[in-house]
Amino acid sequence: MKLRGRLALWLAIVVALAAIFFVVPLASDSSWLGVIDEWVEEYNEAVEEAQTDDDDDDGHDDTAPPAGNMIVMLDDEAQDYAGIETRTLIASSYFPEVQAQARVMDVAVLLDARADYNQARAALNVATVGESSAKQELNRLTKLSQGAGSVATKNVNYAAASWREAKARLLGTQFQLKDVKDQVRQAWGETISAWVIGSDSKPLERLVSRQDRLILVTLPVEKTLPAELSFIRIARNGIRHDARKAYFVAPAVSSSNQVVQGETYYFRTATGKLRSGMRLDVWLPETDEPLSGVVIPNTAVVWYAGQAWAYVELGEGKYQRRSLKGSINMQDGLFVQQGMEQSESLVLTGSQMLLSEEFRWQIQDEDDD
Repeated sequence: MKLRGRLALWLAIVVALAAIFFVVPLASDSSWLGVIDEWVEEYNEAVEEAQTDDDDDDGHDDTAPPAGNMIVMLDDEAQDYAGIETRTLIASSYFPEVQAQARVMDVAVLLDARADYNQARAALNVATVGESSAKQELNRLTKLSQGAGSVATKNVNYAAASWREAKARLLGTQFQLKDVKDQVRQAWGETISAWVIGSDSKPLERLVSRQDRLILVTLPVEKTLPAELSFIRIARNGIRHDARKAYFVAPAVSSSNQVVQGETYYFRTATGKLRSGMRLDVWLPETDEPLSGVVIPNTAVVWYAGQAWAYVELGEGKYQRRSLKGSINMQDGLFVQQGMEQSESLVLTGSQMLLSEEFRWQIQDEDDD
């Protein structure tokens, strides 16, 4: 009985297949091979659509916002626990600075130069008077010998020789004074040499009375002084916050006996506690025009993957991490030109907590995937 049932079942299957084989082509006006081709084509289209859907999904993953753009959401309790404080960013300007070194000069060198100059000038004055007297005596004796003939010729000749000797001494002192002036100009340049050998002696008097100090600034090899720079900042302790102003004097045409590769300049500053020979730290503007941006305090900066980041508050309890790449180091923070806008709400404290929360969300997302 079971055998008959199985035979009946197989017979029914064969009849059904035969019906499909002959009926389907008749119903679709196509050959059986054409029907098979249509089935194969439909199958291939379905496979291609499935692959396209997978590619779209992969493309979505590629264009998804990076982790830095993820929005972290905290409720009031979590915000209080993290100690989050915010501040509205305001537009700021900043002169990028270059650090250099300086040395307080000893004014005794200038005093020695002035002493040499005064001595040469005094010698010139004496020689001028001597030449003038000798010339007058020669003229007097010459007139007497030509008039009454009471003066011997040898006396006139002796007076003429004395005048020529006095004239030579005068010429020598003139050369000596010129040499002193040239030496001072060669060592100190036109501006400072005018303090020593010119009429503008007030700056030198301020140095002598220790009201001011003259400092020699040496720039890094690849740096140069901006054309319109009028002052720099200096400090004894290397702390930028404690730096005070020093005012431009002139380029330094000589750097004494030290071998230096960078450009050198003279500046003056109030004496304060400065002493001759002291080494100073210098900060000078790198450009003539300030940069525009915002200041990010150190308390707002969080470091991740070797890069500086900061968080902004997008709304109540919503925070987003922003890159501070390309920022400029300042004494109390970073100066940012792009990526942060004025009027945005900057997270001052609690950034580390937000970073930890962001990582926790990323781990949850990966687990869900």
